[in-house]
Amino acid sequence: MEITIYRRHSADCPQKADRYAPRCGCPLSGQFNWPQSTTKFDEKRLKHGQNKWSLNACTWSEAQQNVTKLKKVLEALLEGKPVEKPITVEAVVQEWLTFRSMNGLTNTKPKFMAHKLVEWCKTNDVLLLSAITPDQAIKFRMSLPFRTGDSSSLSVHWAVIGGFFNWAVGMGYISANPIPDTRQNPQFRIRYEKPEVAPPTKDQVEKVLATATGRVKLLCELMRWTAMALVDAQKFGMALEDAQNFGLSKPERRPVLENETLIRGRRTKTNERYRVRISRSLAEQLQGLGSPAFPGAESMWRERVKKAFRDAGVIMTPHGYRHYRISEWLAQGFQPSDVSKWVGASEKEIRKTYEHWIREAEDRLDTLQRQSWIAQGLDENGDAKEHQIQ
Repeated sequence: MEITIYRRHSADCPQKADRYAPRCGCPLSGQFNWPQSTTKFDEKRLKHGQNKWSLNACTWSEAQQNVTKLKKVLEALLEGKPVEKPITVEAVVQEWLTFRSMNGLTNTKPKFMAHKLVEWCKTNDVLLLSAITPDQAIKFRMSLPFRTGDSSSLSVHWAVIGGFFNWAVGMGYISANPIPDTRQNPQFRIRYEKPEVAPPTKDQVEKVLATATGRVKLLCELMRWTAMALVDAQKFGMALEDAQNFGLSKPERRPVLENETLIRGRRTKTNERYRVRISRSLAEQLQGLGSPAFPGAESMWRERVKKAFRDAGVIMTPHGYRHYRISEWLAQGFQPSDVSKWVGASEKEIRKTYEHWIREAEDRLDTLQRQSWIAQGLDENGDAKEHQIQ
């Protein structure tokens, strides 16, 4: 497709007789013929026949660069290929977050990563989403404040950005995800060895519960006996209208007490269902707090719980209660398939994260093995009794 560059002179331009004047400073436009039916592109009318579009330039070099881009776009349209739209990174980010919110998806990590991406693009003079190249994508990744080697944080957050670019491809804003495919380019794979989960000890848990007071103590008790994460436990007892006022995208995910001692809900992190029972005495104490039981921001309660740890002289995190309760259940002999339903995690994840290192569970299995041998007429070591040394 041929595009002719010409000047659109102002009325008082001394060179208005020459539509190809090289340096008068008047704006430059492009003239071309569109062979297909009239349509619309980038909010502009693309009519059948002759079209005259501004090139948003006043110098020939800039105009020629814009003509090259325009030709690429128009030729792609003619061939029916996906066309990258000239839309800013910030505009696409806002549209993506709105889309997620309207579809009931959590935006905690997406908002954080979107802010990082927009700020990086501003610092590096990247305006349009289509201008992000694979090398820029990797440089952005290198700027993120997450350690690697023993942490999955970078991998988790980078997956969020990958999802953003894939969404933009689906919307037609870019033709391809700029993040290098790690299957074809394994050198860009994020490698780490996640350390085994180390739950707090029984003494640590009991020391915190003995030190904490008031609502903080009850929040800790709730996490200790249910394995709920703090972000879920803090929403306990929250009425539907309270949840809406707190801006929860899915108020029905909040933990709800049923049948006096049964709690049902969906995890904030994964949207997985869980159902778990608590003692009647704990249920009555929690109900006595009113609605909501733990008013205020989740971050505020996180700090209060951490203060209880410091006051007790214990080094642990709020999520330690979840690790402790799950390992406790498994050590008592409960099946991972049952525990997974109580805590809202897959059986596979439970086995992978907890079961392999629980000493109590291993001891229980060893006892069962010895009992099996004895039932077969062998000794507890699996040897025939006549082979025993007298």
